[in-house]
Amino acid sequence: MANAEVELDLMELADLGQPLKLAHEIHRQLRVQFGSVPTQMPLAGIAAAVGIEVIDEHATDGIEGMLAIMDGRGAVSLHRGLRPGRRNFTLGHEIGHFVIPNHRFQSTKFQCAKRDMGQERGGGNWNQRPALERIEVEANEFSAALLVPRPEFNAERRKLGTACDVAHIRALAEIFAVSQEVIAKVYVQETDENIAIVTSQNGLVRRVIPKQGFPYLGLRRDMPLPTECLTLSFKVANDPVSNMVELPAHVWAENSRGIGALYEQVFVQEEGWAMTLIAVDEEEADKEDEDQDWNRRSSRW
Repeated sequence: MANAEVELDLMELADLGQPLKLAHEIHRQLRVQFGSVPTQMPLAGIAAAVGIEVIDEHATDGIEGMLAIMDGRGAVSLHRGLRPGRRNFTLGHEIGHFVIPNHRFQSTKFQCAKRDMGQERGGGNWNQRPALERIEVEANEFSAALLVPRPEFNAERRKLGTACDVAHIRALAEIFAVSQEVIAKVYVQETDENIAIVTSQNGLVRRVIPKQGFPYLGLRRDMPLPTECLTLSFKVANDPVSNMVELPAHVWAENSRGIGALYEQVFVQEEGWAMTLIAVDEEEADKEDEDQDWNRRSSRW
């Protein structure tokens, strides 16, 4: 299915400028054509259907993907040797540049470095971000949404059980043929539990992916992991994935107020990499206070 030929009604895409709406419309048309959205997205077929005629590879250092547009047709070149999940995200990113209408007003040639692939919307004033930075963010949002359709993700996630488990990240990344980082973001967004995922290498933080409202961890890239955390002390025997262990909240949280319990689980990987799942429960008193506040607010109506 990943290599399937795809037919798209481009008129249905023409008036959609938002990355997520474009991805969702492609999903809708794939459901019509195939009966469901393939978990491994037929990117080459999608590229051909929208007008990208060439996909090849290059060995240029520092450039992950390139797109050239001429007379409404496109050609993509991807860095040779990318891991499959990374390659898929990069191709999705370049397709995003091609189909998001305002990107063509900015340029007809795109050279996207690894830094561009990590651009996120974040906080701050969106309109004050440089225009070229904004289009990289939008291409990333399109690619992530295209590669991991939410209904299919949630269906696969439910098959793995109800409780969060860091081992799910690897399994879901394989199912959708994307990187673990891409899946980790979706996993955090879609769960009902209050969790964060921290990736690290050789004991140094590489990325923090918290659910909205998760307690502040005070961690930034290249900071050392907390000295008392399970990730640093866990010794791999047969299974690189630890059990979920309860720890004092102060081990990870900068302010433990309102945290009833904090749990950590780690998945140790190759070359010093680790993926850590942190989950918190609110204090019962806080929940009761919230219920009382809600009742007081309701009584005013």
